[in-house]
Amino acid sequence: MWYQRFQRFLYGRYGTDTLNIALLILGVVFTLFGVLFFWPLTFLADGIYIYALFRTFSRNIAARQREYTAFLKLWNPVSFWFRTEKLKFSQRKTYKYFKCPSCRQQLRAPRGRGNIEVTCQKCHAVFRTKT
Repeated sequence: MWYQRFQRFLYGRYGTDTLNIALLILGVVFTLFGVLFFWPLTFLADGIYIYALFRTFSRNIAARQREYTAFLKLWNPVSFWFRTEKLKFSQRKTYKYFKCPSCRQQLRAPRGRGNIEVTCQKCHAVFRTKT
């Protein structure tokens, strides 16, 4: 019974997205720093929690989507960097990563091949490197 009422209440609301999850994580971080070092940060954390709840229960879906799009413009490059660094770390024993000296394109080559001649796929520059 209460579950159906809650479902009806949430109908037409925005709900949660990656921005809300990031806000909640940021709130937890501010809460921890506030408890450990500087207590007024806990008020900032409370404000972040309230804003996350406001976004979740908002009926102005277009405004929340604009906020989310603006957040993704900032978040996607950061997320891409972390994904590529994780991939490079997991393949560090198999591949050597390096950059093209002319266009700075990131390239990789199998380890253990000695000195090799590499042709950049982007600018077609040819250079030698040790793997």
